[in-house]
Amino acid sequence: MSDLNPKNNKLDVQGRSLVLNSALIALNLAGVFFIVKGFHLSAGDNDSIYKITGFLLLLLSLGGLALLKGIFLFSYVSRVLVGGLFIVSGLIKANDPWGFAFKLEEYFAADGLSFDYPFFEQFAPYALQLSIVICIAEIVLGVAVILGGKIKLAAWSLLFMMGFFTWLTWYTTSCNDKQLLAMELGTEFNRQCVTDCGCFGDALRGSVGRSLTPIESFWKDLVLFYFVLIIFANQWKIKLNQVRENWIMVPAALVVVIFFSWVFGWYFPILFFLIAMLGSFVVGNLNIGTMGKPWKMAVFVTFISFIFSLYTSMYMELKDYRAYKIGNNIREEMIVKEPRITDYVLKYEEKATGKIIDFAVDQWEIYTDTTNYKFVEREEIVIAEGVPATITDFYASIEYSNLTEEEKTIPYIDSLIQADYDFYYEDKLVLKTQWGNDTIAAMEYDTLYYPDSVYTKVSSYTALIDPSKSFSLDLTEYLLNADTIFIMTIRDIKTIGKDEMTDMKAVYEKARERGIPFVVLSPATPAEIAAFKTTHDFHPLFLTFDGTEVKIIIRSNPGLVLLQKATIVNKWPWRSVPDFEDILEEHFQTN
Repeated sequence: MSDLNPKNNKLDVQGRSLVLNSALIALNLAGVFFIVKGFHLSAGDNDSIYKITGFLLLLLSLGGLALLKGIFLFSYVSRVLVGGLFIVSGLIKANDPWGFAFKLEEYFAADGLSFDYPFFEQFAPYALQLSIVICIAEIVLGVAVILGGKIKLAAWSLLFMMGFFTWLTWYTTSCNDKQLLAMELGTEFNRQCVTDCGCFGDALRGSVGRSLTPIESFWKDLVLFYFVLIIFANQWKIKLNQVRENWIMVPAALVVVIFFSWVFGWYFPILFFLIAMLGSFVVGNLNIGTMGKPWKMAVFVTFISFIFSLYTSMYMELKDYRAYKIGNNIREEMIVKEPRITDYVLKYEEKATGKIIDFAVDQWEIYTDTTNYKFVEREEIVIAEGVPATITDFYASIEYSNLTEEEKTIPYIDSLIQADYDFYYEDKLVLKTQWGNDTIAAMEYDTLYYPDSVYTKVSSYTALIDPSKSFSLDLTEYLLNADTIFIMTIRDIKTIGKDEMTDMKAVYEKARERGIPFVVLSPATPAEIAAFKTTHDFHPLFLTFDGTEVKIIIRSNPGLVLLQKATIVNKWPWRSVPDFEDILEEHFQTN
């Protein structure tokens, strides 16, 4: 650190001993690790050892850094860690701004964060805009703390942002804890808790297999908040980097970016980081009026971050971490990879002593002695978490009453109707008597019980046997078994206009000419679908599908997916649906 900013006194940077302060910073980081480890479930029975060790290292190292004047040196390390992580985190969310927007909508929902704080409900219509603003803010602040640009403004912004998000993840954690308690007690819980903060979008789930739990997200924010406090406490000393200082800070931050890019299996953040840094240096030195160098850097990073976010929000993400990414087989993703293995321990109170005793389930000969033992609770012991299916809600259906006559003749649908029709529908007779009309099942009609002298046939019709049980056809296998099928997705049918439908209709018409199935998956109501078909003169088979799952398949509204034997061979947002001939040439074998 001897070549750091000459505007900063060398003694201020190194403190009284560069070697000792560097060692103390390493101990401080180790202390943070042990504290977090101690509060994690993986610590097991060693949690107290981790916590004590962590807090001792943290306090001793902070005390040592204060005595040796090494806190300022620590701010450089904090800037590298916070800046690198903020850039990657912002890019991960900017890669999928709609996904982050959907997460914000969960928070803003009436039964989400707005349940306790109604103020947040007014932000629901602006979820996408807020998503993009937050992504850009994270990236710009990340670059700012690394380069030392407008550090006071950056430090206050970081403090506010991390303070809010730390509170938010604490709130999410407490909500989930209350929900679990309500489930254990069997009481009603009229809330919808967010189970995934969306801090890294779907990237963690798609790369390492799972997202952070609410408590893990809270601890992640606490750690970041701690490093932000170090930066904030030193903001008065931090100046815009000089050239020699950048030769230390930028490569160090690049290492952080490379590490997280490796974790997420996506190396675009490295390229973006280099463009952001090089561009900042170039633009920062341009003669643009009276604008200061830090502002010119910030404008450049804001611009490229906005362009990236705008592109991914209008088209598709560069890196798809979801289970419906191109190349995945939906049927395979619906299979549980490894089953979850659990056992149970039964807790009983020994009446004589009041002591709680654990029993294995097969020790029933002992704990069923109600004169000596009183049941308290059953505790689940997880032996192996297992690997669940990545797709669990791919289910497409349609009510028989919503089928057109043409759709009923589709061989697969016709086979389902032939197999189950008689379980749901029957012929009805309307019989007139002097007391009024009676309706009975046609098969029950017998003149012995309904003599012509009393009953007169008025009309007959076909209707559901039990009006409360509709005839719903499961067409999931129809989609997955098809050699080739086009699937159009609609998450919000009310917002789709003529522009969105032009290319979709063209593909539908061409597919129909060639006998290739084309279906639409949407959570829309039958009335909305009927109006949509009339408005756009668009009449493919519409299937009812879970609204959340539609959002996961493709973010675009509408979107188009090409499925071949359950494998997603391609998908397109409505803005870039290719000509049918181009699809044919790329994805169909032609002689």
